[in-house]
Amino acid sequence: MFISAESKEKDFEGYTLIFPAVSVGNVGQLAVDMIISTLWMDDSILPLVGNDPFAHPESISCKIVTNCEVYENTENKTIIIQQRSPFVQGKRAAFKQWLRKWMVEMKISQLVILTSSHAHERIDCQLQGSQFRFVAGPKFEKHEIEDMKTRLEWQELEKRLSENGETEKISSPYIPGGGIAKSLFKDCSEEVKVCILLMFCSEGDNASDALQLAKHANSWLNIIDMEPKLVMGVDGKSVKMPGLSWKVPYSWKLMFGSQVDRTLFH
Repeated sequence: MFISAESKEKDFEGYTLIFPAVSVGNVGQLAVDMIISTLWMDDSILPLVGNDPFAHPESISCKIVTNCEVYENTENKTIIIQQRSPFVQGKRAAFKQWLRKWMVEMKISQLVILTSSHAHERIDCQLQGSQFRFVAGPKFEKHEIEDMKTRLEWQELEKRLSENGETEKISSPYIPGGGIAKSLFKDCSEEVKVCILLMFCSEGDNASDALQLAKHANSWLNIIDMEPKLVMGVDGKSVKMPGLSWKVPYSWKLMFGSQVDRTLFH
């Protein structure tokens, strides 16, 4: 399905794959847009072609994007799939089967699924506090999960009671509105390390939710170095240089039009 832009074979052994599920508010896709923009970085999906969403307004590169693309960052061994259109009806299973096979062939070591879930489906304990949750697959060691909870201060997605009153199994998290995140997690968790990162949200302007999701992913995977650095200045003294900051794609300016004129409320 993925056609390499280069003739040589790619070696993705040991890489982490970040995949956004098409979900409520498109939060996962927007988070991936944010990561790709900051880094400069099959027939199962409806066809799409459009302008480069990361191009500067003054750019004359004339690049285009398609419905599904792969971005690679060799420095931290990360590849990102960006899906820009929904699945063709009845093709989800075929796409998941192909993606799982591709990950095995490419020797991907870890799959991180970015998604979102309907805010109106939350239970009482989820109404306040952080709206971010994670679900780690069975291949994660206990100390890795504890590190997420303590060092990163993440909260695991709460388990629900099934219709027969039993607590749901780890292989079947409750993620309404999460697209293929739940089924992809279940299909791949026995072969590779899989982790779901999600935000509770509603449809609307979900840019802030996407930024929060991207920040959480980066705090764990260290994709983008945000820490300031000391460099030697021309006078021989150390100078503190700021780290990278999040770069919002220029195409986002077109999502919801201009801001409301504040004079309307005077």
